[in-house]
Amino acid sequence: MTQSTSGARPQGRSDVVFRQLDQEWVLFDPRATMLHALNITAALIWAHCDGRNNLEGIAEAVAAAFDPPVPPSQVREDVDATLSRFHEAGLLEGR
Repeated sequence: MTQSTSGARPQGRSDVVFRQLDQEWVLFDPRATMLHALNITAALIWAHCDGRNNLEGIAEAVAAAFDPPVPPSQVREDVDATLSRFHEAGLLEGR
């Protein structure tokens, strides 16, 4: 496992702006004046980084968003990797 743990409850920094621009989701980090383009899976993961969901809960929510739903175990690695990228970019609180 990478930097995130199943018990951690990731929370996006309150100053990071999450918006849809045309057909794309983006995060704007005002501290770094940086724009991050997200695919739909990363956007779903970010939407669940509210400090209430742990890694398992985020994986379950992302898996349920697929039609048909997929087992959370199939998306867990992607969720973990995406959370690690958010962490490395400094987009999460207290990590």
